[in-house]
Amino acid sequence: MRIRTCCGLSVAALATGMVSLQAQNLNGTLNAGFYGSPLAVQTVNTGFGNSSGNDGSGGSELDAAYGAISGGNLYVFLAGTTENNGNHLNLFIAGGAAGQNTLALPGGGAMSAMNGSVFSPGFSPNYMIDANDYSGTLYTDGFSLPNGGVASQAYLGGVPSNGSGVYALDNLGPISLALNNTHASTMGAANAALSGATSGANTTTGLELVIPLSTIGSPAGAVMVMADINGGGDSYLSNQFLPGLPVGTGNLGNGGVFNFSGTPGEYFTVVPEPSTIGLVVIGLLGAVGLRRRSA
Repeated sequence: MRIRTCCGLSVAALATGMVSLQAQNLNGTLNAGFYGSPLAVQTVNTGFGNSSGNDGSGGSELDAAYGAISGGNLYVFLAGTTENNGNHLNLFIAGGAAGQNTLALPGGGAMSAMNGSVFSPGFSPNYMIDANDYSGTLYTDGFSLPNGGVASQAYLGGVPSNGSGVYALDNLGPISLALNNTHASTMGAANAALSGATSGANTTTGLELVIPLSTIGSPAGAVMVMADINGGGDSYLSNQFLPGLPVGTGNLGNGGVFNFSGTPGEYFTVVPEPSTIGLVVIGLLGAVGLRRRSA
């Protein structure tokens, strides 16, 4: 049986060679070939100080966010740096299960200061990750955020630095992560419009995570995400959110509580990779079209 071709590619090649994202090596350094373009880019210079590049010493910032869904996992890459003084990075994920539009966290535990925070309309995360770099160890907690209930917290573990601000790939319960915390900030004046030669989408190191879709409710389609940087004890919010806040916004502070009830779209969306079947169908239709035009 002869296999028809389309633009020099056989249908069989379309089915086998254009199916999925390339394999990803989780290392805290941006692989643009895997992630593609950023899904959110910072808009405002950090109010938490500029990092010197030595394990985040001196400052924290969120520059750009990337994401992919592949092989039953959600991949997230957050370019930037987190100061090694115990500042926190909060990641909120709305997956396949109903979540919380207003945070309901257990009292007295990690992140309890953020209780009552309100997300954008239509964004109700059902899973949250809290990571903080303190004196050479990245401590990480995971939270399930059930709709109509109180969150449950699980300490996922600590990842040690290699001494230069690189936290190698480690498996922490349901998730895996790697942190390259060596970015030297070039952001300009605090709270001004994003500036700096290596800021925003030009930043290529940061926190990278892989999260099984089963951990976030097994979504069949897109996943929505928001990230922020918070102070020690999650009790003093920076102005570093992704998506970014309006130019001129200073640190929110506010005891760690945000309110985006009147701010639509304060999240970015990660869509699944094209399915094998979809690509094969496209290839078949292209081949049929070529045959008809040449008849």
